[in-house]
Amino acid sequence: MDQIRPVDDIDHRGLFENPTAGFRPSAYWFWHSIPTEDVCQTQLADFKGKGISTILIQARLAMSRDLYLSSAYLEAYRVAARIAGNLGLKLGIYDDYNWISGHAGGRTVAGCDAVRERHLFWSSSQNVRGGISGIHPPFVQAMGANILEWQYEGSVVEWCEWTIEAALLHPSTGIGGLDQIIDVTARITVCESDATSCAYAFDGELDDDQTLTVFVSARSKTSRLINYLMPEAVERFIEVGLDPLVQALGDLVPDPVSFVFYDQPAAGFYTWDQISGSLANSLLFAPNLAKAILSATGQPLAKTLLALLWDVGPETLRLRAQFYAAYSALMNEAFSGTLRRWAEGRGIALTGHEILPHISAWSLNGGFTSIDPRVALAVDFFGIDAFRHETAVDSNNFVGQLAPKLGDSVARSNGRSRCVVETYASAERTPVRAAGQWELTLETMRAQAIRLYCLGARQFLWHGVYQTDGRDEDPTPFANPRFDFAPGINFEPWWSYHDLFSEETSRISAFIEPATPRTPVAILYPLYTAFAEGPRHSHATHIGAWCEGLLANGCDFMFVSERDLAKAKIKSGRLHISELAFDAVILPSVTVLEAAETLHVLDVFTAVGGIVWSSGDRVSTVCRGADPVTGVSSTHIDHMPDSHDIEAVLSGLRSSGPKIVCHSPDRPWQWVGYEANGWWRIVLFNDAASSCVSEISFGDGFDCEIWSATTGNVQDAVAFSRLRITLEPHEVRCIRLRETVQKTAIEGHLTDKPVLDAHPISLVEGWMFSPGIDAEFVPIFVDAGWETQGFADFSGTGIYRLALEIGNQAEWILELPKVDTAVAVWLDGRQIDRRGWRPYRFALGRLYPGIHLLELHVANTAANRYYANTPYLGDTLDKSGLSAAPKLIPLAH
Repeated sequence: MDQIRPVDDIDHRGLFENPTAGFRPSAYWFWHSIPTEDVCQTQLADFKGKGISTILIQARLAMSRDLYLSSAYLEAYRVAARIAGNLGLKLGIYDDYNWISGHAGGRTVAGCDAVRERHLFWSSSQNVRGGISGIHPPFVQAMGANILEWQYEGSVVEWCEWTIEAALLHPSTGIGGLDQIIDVTARITVCESDATSCAYAFDGELDDDQTLTVFVSARSKTSRLINYLMPEAVERFIEVGLDPLVQALGDLVPDPVSFVFYDQPAAGFYTWDQISGSLANSLLFAPNLAKAILSATGQPLAKTLLALLWDVGPETLRLRAQFYAAYSALMNEAFSGTLRRWAEGRGIALTGHEILPHISAWSLNGGFTSIDPRVALAVDFFGIDAFRHETAVDSNNFVGQLAPKLGDSVARSNGRSRCVVETYASAERTPVRAAGQWELTLETMRAQAIRLYCLGARQFLWHGVYQTDGRDEDPTPFANPRFDFAPGINFEPWWSYHDLFSEETSRISAFIEPATPRTPVAILYPLYTAFAEGPRHSHATHIGAWCEGLLANGCDFMFVSERDLAKAKIKSGRLHISELAFDAVILPSVTVLEAAETLHVLDVFTAVGGIVWSSGDRVSTVCRGADPVTGVSSTHIDHMPDSHDIEAVLSGLRSSGPKIVCHSPDRPWQWVGYEANGWWRIVLFNDAASSCVSEISFGDGFDCEIWSATTGNVQDAVAFSRLRITLEPHEVRCIRLRETVQKTAIEGHLTDKPVLDAHPISLVEGWMFSPGIDAEFVPIFVDAGWETQGFADFSGTGIYRLALEIGNQAEWILELPKVDTAVAVWLDGRQIDRRGWRPYRFALGRLYPGIHLLELHVANTAANRYYANTPYLGDTLDKSGLSAAPKLIPLAH
């Protein structure tokens, strides 16, 4: 490799050749017991050798809670951190046991019941007596008994300190305004209660057309989760959960231990027998809530609470939006603000991610569809990110999704860019999500990492590498480490190829870094609509439709907040926000805005030629600064945006920079950005099953450099009038270009596929196979995987051997049409090359006539081994090894 250039070189070539830790893959390191020093040394050296740069130690459910933060645990933690530092690895503090930040494995609430989660429940009826009963957490229960036991002492959900917080008499139908609501809180008493229910009574009578709605708070007796509205709960968490770690680490903070990472701080998502209205889960409750709501809404807590459930007249949407804004701000300050101040006091950065209801989907609430995200830190993503030093998001499985794009957007809004993207696998062949995907291939993981980079990721965070691979004959999720959102990729047979993944993908991320993305379209993040209308409103699906439609047409975008718009500069008909320039703004079924200033900015923008489109519902409520709403000047469509609407938006955008035209049915993934010096950067990635062709043009011609993410090499610039690029399946290209001063007529074609002889030789017969290096060789067919030929549950590296007879001296290419899943090619005892993804093509060099020993060392996945004799295997075995005859092809002269 060439000598590394300083990262401030004008083209950042040194950073590309040898990316620093922030661009290289990172991983959670799951601890299932307290590891010995030898285990720490061996595993951390292995992680380093496979290209992982950063480790976060995470104690998982298989480890006893009694061991978590014990003296032995803290000593092992320090030993691991010291070894990591000596190896040149970075370390982050994953802040809790298992996940859900704040409970410290139960230590936060132990001996401090006051900080346990307290929730607000309600019941509406036409009786003077009522109650709350049947409280349960379906989100937790769906994950199984082990998760219930982790979160609740004794695996039971029990409550105490039942308190009437509000009670209101109101019309049973058609509440016409707040003046029709009567506060009768003082006239309600709890007349009976136990650990699972309470009964209350009203000391008056109800008219025939009246309903009594009563809000009752209760503190959990058994939950290990905290009340995120209370700063003292977070302070207690720091005292018992984080300070012990930092004290044990000593001088290893802040190097190599440089940040703390939180994960899904959220209390229980409860439902109960009497739940009704427009809110789908209980709210957290604390004494500070009433004052905050009065200040935000101008109305007392009781009447505002009723508006969360029922339409109370013209003020309904405003009250809902302002309530959730204040509620979210209280949680954000109590949790994120307290953690940030602590982190800054220790000289480390704060990062992590909240629960993301859009995980694995493009729709804003298309992931965790069973919860109401408004009750948690799970809606105001721009506000949450303001407390972090580095943005992180969560992603699930291996498809394009909203999380990285929204993550990049909030980062730029808060003066940063791009984000860390945690990625975990959940099962798709069984309802038990924690069974994971031991069938994951390195090709699939690589493809997802590249998609994430195109969508706004800087660093890929894998969930996770394992201390152990669990045990046989036990399909219990979580308690058996094998089925804890598998795979632990260091136990995959293809793990030895992970360094190839690390080198290439980190260079792609580093290539993107110096450029600003070309995002001509801004999508307004409809925060107050999400607060007021809830997760089932059409804004969620409209967001998904706009995102997918724009990307399908090769148009990038970014989300902006109302506060971004308030700070925007309008120059030459473009909207400039966070160093990005927009030609168009999209309002996805926005009904409620925070401020009238948003409308004013959009009107000014359209007046100077800017494009504003809205879809679905129209704006009906502005919470501050305008009443009544006069509307926004825009092109409006009532329906979900379709391809014709997307094309209409794109037709109005200004042309800037290189033009990319796809000539194939499947458009490759792309990222396009510009440097300050006039150069542009393009990433193209083909994740389709067949080759695709794209064409780049730029004015009258352009200088073009090809940056190889595989090798780190950069080809000298060549001038083209246009460049045709053929991408084979799973091929990626990094291209840097700038418009030339002089016109050029040279047309180029970029392809890695060599010119081959038209008569390949199929290597069908004579193969022998060994299931592992020490096993005997037996005959095998190469047109079907080894799983169908007597090796059903073999997961590992199988060796195919062939005595290859060469008749003519020539330069030969070996092509493997179907490989599952990674392969190293050996010829005459020498390794030729290795590949973890398509195309599986190898240059054998010049071979002389005679017999040559060809060996193919093929690694499959761990699925057939680890899912054997479990309910998680699926209908068919996973393909393993070769399933099509290799081809020997001479290079054409």
